[in-house]
Amino acid sequence: MHFYTLIWLILLQLLATNLSAQTTIVNASKGRSCATDLYQDALEQLQPGIKLEQQQAKEAAQLYLSQRKKAGKEMRQAGPITIPVVFHVLYNTADQNISDEQIFSQLAVLNADFRRTNADRINTPSHFAAIAGDAGIEFCLASTDPNGNLTNGITRTQTTTRSFSVTSNNIKRQDKGGVTGWDRDQYLNIWVGNIDDDILGWATFPGVNSSAQNDGVVLHYQTVGTAPFNKANWQYNKGRTATHEIGHWLGLQHIWGNGNASCSDSDDIDDTPNQYDANYSCPDGAMVSCGNGPTGDMWQNYMDYTDDDCMNMFTNGQIAYMQSILSTSRSKLLVSVACNGGLRADFEAETNTLIQAKEAIQFKDKSVGVKPTTRLWEFEGGVPATSTEINPKVTYKKPGKYKVTLTIGNSQTSSTETKTQYIEVTPNELTIYPVPAADYLMIEQPANVELRKVEVLDRVGRVWLTQEVFNRTAELKTKGLPAGVYVLRITGSKGVETRKITIVR
Repeated sequence: MHFYTLIWLILLQLLATNLSAQTTIVNASKGRSCATDLYQDALEQLQPGIKLEQQQAKEAAQLYLSQRKKAGKEMRQAGPITIPVVFHVLYNTADQNISDEQIFSQLAVLNADFRRTNADRINTPSHFAAIAGDAGIEFCLASTDPNGNLTNGITRTQTTTRSFSVTSNNIKRQDKGGVTGWDRDQYLNIWVGNIDDDILGWATFPGVNSSAQNDGVVLHYQTVGTAPFNKANWQYNKGRTATHEIGHWLGLQHIWGNGNASCSDSDDIDDTPNQYDANYSCPDGAMVSCGNGPTGDMWQNYMDYTDDDCMNMFTNGQIAYMQSILSTSRSKLLVSVACNGGLRADFEAETNTLIQAKEAIQFKDKSVGVKPTTRLWEFEGGVPATSTEINPKVTYKKPGKYKVTLTIGNSQTSSTETKTQYIEVTPNELTIYPVPAADYLMIEQPANVELRKVEVLDRVGRVWLTQEVFNRTAELKTKGLPAGVYVLRITGSKGVETRKITIVR
């Protein structure tokens, strides 16, 4: 082969290799693109009321902060908080099926960023370094799945879906090529896939009861982790997209606020400068806006839109707010055992815990952690009184309030959950006591029947007492009634009943 022909073929091969490496890169010319705000709008369309719940979670966090400040307590919990994480990798092509090592490198970035051990913290300007802090939050890959089986904290699902959009929500739907998330009270779900429209990721804001199946973070697969495991040749290959989106998941707004370019909105964090709009790429020096000179915008903050290389800090105010979210709307994560190989007993009644005598209740084991090898239920007042079944059914024959206890265990450890007065059993018919009465009279309807009005009449039909009631039970004050025999007329959700009562003095 001719020498120049050989050189030309080598150059063509190198060019083809380089182009191949670039073809799957998202168009980064627009700068960082987070779709968290757009996603909240999409969720609100799917389930109206979610934004209200998110606002309630925000108010609860702010109240928690103000109460701790008023009481002179620390704004954050003592010691680091560990959040169990599961990565759901969805891939259509082999390069989208990112390696375990790439995910491990992402976890390392998160732990460094949230503990402020990141090497590039030295790049934080001195005027901002004074208010930058350690969030006291760490992340671990889950070691047990929701069924109690061992896991490495990574699920992998091959999908026929080529890419996912923020508005469709399909990445979280198994019937649409996605995958269902794990229990949001035990795990932070992170979905990884090929995302449409130049979007790097999005997250759900905290909500008291907001859509559990949608809760978590979504990342474009090329933003996960760092080199050499992240092979994407662009400015978002150092894992900071995950840091940014988890900041949203913990309640933080974009640093310039939650509206369009303006100096009139805010991220509601006191120690972040008021900022007109997002910053992109890597600014050189102070970017002054909204009268925040001479130091300017805090473009080094993880909640701005700068490149991965330029992000390096959370402020103490942001940290206090994230900690308050973990103490309120996301507090169940604080007792998760998904990372430590432990187990924690829990249960619930699948039916109403207020029943009539001789009715049965179906119980459900809601324990979390590793699968137990032993299980013992104890039912005060129930038949059977004990059970080793996973989800037993129990009958209660006599009125009263009863506790339920579940103990689970294995060869290493055990856990017990007791709920006192958990089951309330009522009589099967209207009950009135004491008989005879003096100063008061208790009136109790069976479970699922409510009182509406209670009247006391004498023998000629004259009404002496009337009381409106909107409950199953009522206490009627009879101290002012003369001694004698009366008629008690009771109007309830199932009609009108009468009883004779005697008042004594």
